[in-house]
Amino acid sequence: MSNAIHYFVNTNGSQGFTSFFQSNFSALNNVIKLENYPGVLVEDIVGKICDRAEERGYDLEIIHNCLDNHVEGVILPQFKSGLINIPAYVDYGYSVSRLIDDEQVQETKDHLLQAHEHFAKAKKIHDEWETIYISNMNFAKLNQFTTNTMLELLGGHTRNRKGSAVHRFFGAATQDGPVDYIDNLTSSVGKRYFIKGRPGTGKSTFLKKLAERAVINGFHVEIYHCSFDPNSLDLIIIRELDFCLFDSTAPHEYFPSRETDEILDFYEVAVDGTTEERYADELAEVSRQYKLEISLAKEEIALANQVKNQAENTIFLQINPNKCKNSINKIMKKIFLKK
Repeated sequence: MSNAIHYFVNTNGSQGFTSFFQSNFSALNNVIKLENYPGVLVEDIVGKICDRAEERGYDLEIIHNCLDNHVEGVILPQFKSGLINIPAYVDYGYSVSRLIDDEQVQETKDHLLQAHEHFAKAKKIHDEWETIYISNMNFAKLNQFTTNTMLELLGGHTRNRKGSAVHRFFGAATQDGPVDYIDNLTSSVGKRYFIKGRPGTGKSTFLKKLAERAVINGFHVEIYHCSFDPNSLDLIIIRELDFCLFDSTAPHEYFPSRETDEILDFYEVAVDGTTEERYADELAEVSRQYKLEISLAKEEIALANQVKNQAENTIFLQINPNKCKNSINKIMKKIFLKK
């Protein structure tokens, strides 16, 4: 029986389109890049790869599309091989299709640009949101709490080797709203820390410091960035130490469900407890504005995905079944080839 984790390597957020393709694929010996394959065909190919891997007990990393959550790639760690589909609306790769003016591709890009603008506006509003809490924070308490927690988690734990990190997203702002794979990614981790707090209360900064120290100490760290703001971190997993920590606030709010789960509440530790009562009106207004921009961005992503699907359906109807079958057979041989 194989183990499969799910995540995203791309996102549409306040920084525009962001990709961690290189972080996940550069160390592989064998990378198959599909160019603008219809999503239904990609899912068929990845499904066949997964079926064979599961039959033989190989681990899997399944990569999802950030527009509609459909599968767009897969990595087989034991073979150091992977496959990824590069959609026409993404400007990396060297397919001749990127040199051709295509109205549907351009329309998809235009909707995504509109989504990026709404996300950027939401980020400015979010910054205002953070300012309220930052101005009411006891940084001495926060710094002491951060230091103590890092010592508790990493103190004395080192490996006599160079550490490493891989960067990903555990979720995405899709056409159907926020989607995440936190449960899947943390299912085999023994100790889970649920980080609670408010915007600007130091959650991401703490995760960055912990991840950096873990790498220095020689561990491999899975770093999952915020899909809305890729400069911010939402989850780190250190499987060798059997623990993870993640930002467990909206839109990915979770609560402990195991005896070993633990909450780290940055608001309780460092913020004046009267803050939300004193700033109730201001907080309600920034929350309203933020949610509005996020909603508008979601609408544009849905429109982009609709146009993308129309274009893919046109391509799919032109595919020769025999040529397709031969191509899939070649892909299967190549991806399971050990080097």
